[in-house]
Amino acid sequence: MNDATAQTLLQGEADAAALQREIDALRSRLEEITGSPWHAGDAERHLRAQKALLRTVLDESPDFIVLKDHEGNFLLCNKPVADFYGTTPAAMVGKHDGHFSATPEQAEFFRQNVLGIMARGRTEVVIEESTDDRTGEKRWFKSIKKPFIGDNGQPRILVIAHDITDVRRAQQQVQESERRLSYVLDTTGEGVWDWDLRTNALQHNQRWYQMLGFEKSRLTGTVKDFEDCLFDEDRPAIAAALQQSLDGHGAYRHEHRMRRQDGSVIWVLDRGDVVERDAEGRPLRMVGSFSDISERKAAEALTQRLAYFDALTGLPNRSLMQDRLQHAVELSLRTGQFGALMFIDLDNFKELNDSHGHASGDALLQQIAQRLREGLRASDTAARMGGDEFVVIAEELGADVAEAATHAEAIAAKLMHGIEQPCDLGGALHRSTGSIGIALFGVPGDSAEELLKRADFAMYQAKDAGRNARRFFDPAMQETVLARACLATDLRAALERGELFIVLQPVVDAQARRVGAEALVRWRHPMRGLVSPADFIPLAEQNGLIVAVGQQVLAQACAQLVAWSRHEDTRALTLSVNVSARQFHQHDFVEQVLRTLEEAGADPNRLKLEITESLLLADVGEVARKMALLRAQGVRFSIDDFGTGYSSLAYLKRLPLDEIKIDRSFVNDVLSDCNDASIVQTVLLLARSLSLKVVAEGVETAEQRDFLSQHGCPYFQGYLFGRPVPAAEWPVPPAAP
Repeated sequence: MNDATAQTLLQGEADAAALQREIDALRSRLEEITGSPWHAGDAERHLRAQKALLRTVLDESPDFIVLKDHEGNFLLCNKPVADFYGTTPAAMVGKHDGHFSATPEQAEFFRQNVLGIMARGRTEVVIEESTDDRTGEKRWFKSIKKPFIGDNGQPRILVIAHDITDVRRAQQQVQESERRLSYVLDTTGEGVWDWDLRTNALQHNQRWYQMLGFEKSRLTGTVKDFEDCLFDEDRPAIAAALQQSLDGHGAYRHEHRMRRQDGSVIWVLDRGDVVERDAEGRPLRMVGSFSDISERKAAEALTQRLAYFDALTGLPNRSLMQDRLQHAVELSLRTGQFGALMFIDLDNFKELNDSHGHASGDALLQQIAQRLREGLRASDTAARMGGDEFVVIAEELGADVAEAATHAEAIAAKLMHGIEQPCDLGGALHRSTGSIGIALFGVPGDSAEELLKRADFAMYQAKDAGRNARRFFDPAMQETVLARACLATDLRAALERGELFIVLQPVVDAQARRVGAEALVRWRHPMRGLVSPADFIPLAEQNGLIVAVGQQVLAQACAQLVAWSRHEDTRALTLSVNVSARQFHQHDFVEQVLRTLEEAGADPNRLKLEITESLLLADVGEVARKMALLRAQGVRFSIDDFGTGYSSLAYLKRLPLDEIKIDRSFVNDVLSDCNDASIVQTVLLLARSLSLKVVAEGVETAEQRDFLSQHGCPYFQGYLFGRPVPAAEWPVPPAAP
């Protein structure tokens, strides 16, 4: 043995000794960890035990666990997978899905799926369907597929698939149940809704959309869809019913209208209830449905109509009329406004029925009913009592009994005029007349039953008077109405015969010099003598004669101005004329005034038109326009009875006024009432600031004049300075400079 060999052997022994020391150290470490002696062969046994344990874990797992290589071949699988495919885990190693799947298409799907995931290099979760080789049934799996790189540098993929067949079948059963429920609900005609109060989302079934004619894609899917179908007047009641249910006071139930997409309307019975609340009891979800009850509502309306309306004429019948009459009587007592009940009987109706048949009689009744509707105000009621008898209830005719009677007379006259118009009865014209009995109501003790008796009695009085007449139940009232009617007729004749004339009441300055006058209308009746303006002016207003009266007064006033212009002493005087609101609002009022001035040859600068504050309640802009046109020609304007109506600084600034007349009601008590005194002083200050003249009306004592003068009133009118007298009796003292 040479040295080299010896050296080699020594080195080998040293290496062996070092290796032994490492082994001994490892043995000591293992014994320390395990707490028991360690012998040769234990590592291999431990490795086998670990592999056996891993296999047990894999095989006992209910999930399918598979490891595949980069080509999609099985590297490892657990027993549930092998059992599913009817083989063993060992038999599956090295093979691919094509060896076990039910169809080549299914195998290729699995293969391409894992290859794609490995190529993308990220974990994916997929839902897969596969066929159980043992039973032939299909099952569903939720698979987690995680790709990674193996020791050989090639991609691999771990697949853990959880059987979700039972969950999937439960979902299918739920879907099937929902489908069947939807079918049942659609079949029963119910529109179902589901309201999520947290998000305000609102879902409906198909029937809901069909009932309302909407396309789902055109809606918002929120409560707004429901609200857009409602009528504004129905919203408060629906909201209240819903809120009551949301607050926990029972189920929601309401009948209301809904507008369909095409604009048509259906009635629905809407029902629902809260099905989910939070821990504090706040509503989270509400479900319900509605059904179309339009046919039921139509039937109810028809029943209602048959019960309360006359089938032939469509007017309220006796039952509804009595109810409305009772309400009218009660309202009259509350408001202080009189009303009137009119009993109408067609004259000679029986002869028409006997000679022309019931068809003609029915046609006449229908046409008369329509004329009664057209001849009444919206607040009035026309009803058919039966046969040829009708009743009219006229409400709110005025707080004064005489005024109410006049209005009732006018309404009855209008109705009689309508009845008298020819009726077409199958091509033949027939003229009819009616007798009307009128009973006023509005005093304590009036009752519907008693009023019907009174009106019926008055109607028979009209029959006894020769038919085609109208009579009031109260004889005294009948006389009053007849007297007013006669006076109105006489007033028309008076306008034609020129019986109206003007009287002049002077307007003076602080030195009692006459600066002008106010023209006041009077009527000398050929039989009655002088008729008070308090009697015929309101009558002219009610009968539409006030415009003609005003025009005659204006014409006479212009003639008086011309007469004054001929004398030096009266040439500078002005003459005031009252203009009614109706006259002023005539479309050609400006032209009428200017034409009257021109025809008379009067100076427009000497004419003063007095208007009342009530006139300004209409279109102030139009009033200002007309005034400006006349003012441009020299006509002056005065506000009469200032402070008693629509007093406003706005119109004083806006209108081309020259003068304010303080109403006599303030002047009467100016010395004894501090309020009236303050008002008068305020008006004087206001007029001075606006450069307006002021005339105090109704000055009857020197003390009143002195008080007014002391506070700066420049002009006066009243009995202290002269009563109204005809123009011929007007004295002509020197005019003021």
